[in-house]
Amino acid sequence: MKRRDFIKTATALSIAGTKMPLMALTRPKHLRKSSGNWGSDRIVLLIKLNGGNDGLNTLIPIQDINYYNKRPNLGIKASDALPIQYDTAFHPSLVNSQHLFQQGMMSIIHGVGYGNSNLSHFRSSDIWMTGSGADRVWNTGWLGRMLTNDYPDYPANIPDHPIGIQMGSANLLEFQTENTNMATMMGNGDSLYKIIDENYITGSTDPAPQTYGGEELNYVRGIDESTYEFSGIINEAGRKGINNVEYPETKIGLQLAVAAKLISGGLTTPIYRLNHGGFDTHANQWNDHIALLQELDQAVFAFLEDMGGQGLLDKVLVVTTSEFGRRVKENGSMGTDHGTAGPTFLYGSSLRTDIIGNQPDLFNLNSGNISIQHDYRQIYSTIMQDWFGLAVDTVTQVLEESYDAIPVINFPLTTDHPTTIPSEFKLHPAFPNPFNPTAEIRFEIPKGSQVKITVYNITGRIVMQKDLGFKPSGFHRYILGPKGWASGTYIIQVEALQSILNQRITYLK
Repeated sequence: MKRRDFIKTATALSIAGTKMPLMALTRPKHLRKSSGNWGSDRIVLLIKLNGGNDGLNTLIPIQDINYYNKRPNLGIKASDALPIQYDTAFHPSLVNSQHLFQQGMMSIIHGVGYGNSNLSHFRSSDIWMTGSGADRVWNTGWLGRMLTNDYPDYPANIPDHPIGIQMGSANLLEFQTENTNMATMMGNGDSLYKIIDENYITGSTDPAPQTYGGEELNYVRGIDESTYEFSGIINEAGRKGINNVEYPETKIGLQLAVAAKLISGGLTTPIYRLNHGGFDTHANQWNDHIALLQELDQAVFAFLEDMGGQGLLDKVLVVTTSEFGRRVKENGSMGTDHGTAGPTFLYGSSLRTDIIGNQPDLFNLNSGNISIQHDYRQIYSTIMQDWFGLAVDTVTQVLEESYDAIPVINFPLTTDHPTTIPSEFKLHPAFPNPFNPTAEIRFEIPKGSQVKITVYNITGRIVMQKDLGFKPSGFHRYILGPKGWASGTYIIQVEALQSILNQRITYLK
């Protein structure tokens, strides 16, 4: 879908034509009742890099000679890579990710996987989706079990908005419970604009036969009616929401554009599962990987810029996952075969800019594979505990074991994982920059202090001054929304603890 068509349709939303497969296994409207207790308005977007992303060519060990020895054709030269640490660099396609990392908008976790790795796409995907170990087969998803804690009687009673939305794949195992599935599925991004046909009529009212088949028919009719309900809610959010930036015309770009529009429109869905396929690069990896990473990089940056411009950046966390990594040694087809662990990327304004873990030890491999540094369920614990604020006991119940959260969230909601006190007064780069209509100013203070923000134009004249009052130690943010400013460069000044920090910011009308 071309962006001009996307925007046109988003505005009109007079959706005629093919209806999308929308799976909301619920009961009719008169039984709806929200039992959810999501105290925050935080949202997580999980992007699966489907097929097994090659972590070594995504996050390159530029100082490791063994990397280049094992990849004489696929190894990316240090001079071509995008450095972020002395021994680590991004793939050349990840230009925006490098910028986001430098701007304090990204965390990286090395070596994510699980013990006794299964290298089958289907089995390993099931393991990640259920939250199980390699030696167990579960029929419920980790998200389904998590959501059951807040919606124990789902689908008899359902919330006002979809609990989870999945785009780009029909596999809903992550949201599966013992009784039902808790996700709404969109076959693809542009299906948002097809969810309500102007002539849509819910299932027939003809009496169902008094048989087991009739019972199933009645249940399917209930699903149909409930689907229409959620369609209307999604449609309304789509009407209200906006996209303020140009998204790339790719599948993952469109998925993120849809998610941004729904978030902007007020949909309270806390979990989006998106899919970015094509990472099974057994052959001709060089060109394919360039395109895949570029698509991801551009789409995520557009999404964050869109959320930042709408003052919604602090609400969202983007996390990449992949069912496994690739082997260290390139194969004879200019590709890489199924491997074990790989890096996980987290994007957002509530993150500590850090690389957790070390570059893989390529001298000590396990059957040609790198070692696991972080169990993938630690990623889930981090999301559940620190992002959504679930108690440690609840997280342990969901995963049936205890997995430590990884300390990458600057504003953890859980009471079991205390916030780290900053070591110094620090002003993070504003985002987005340049900006329009708003920018997020982020700062941290090691102890409580009165805080004041002053903005000067290029001539030194004060154009805005805001006394934020007393702020406790920790991380803070302020949404800057200029009124009547001319386009140009301004100086942001943050005063706290008898110190002043400055940075330049550009406003574009």
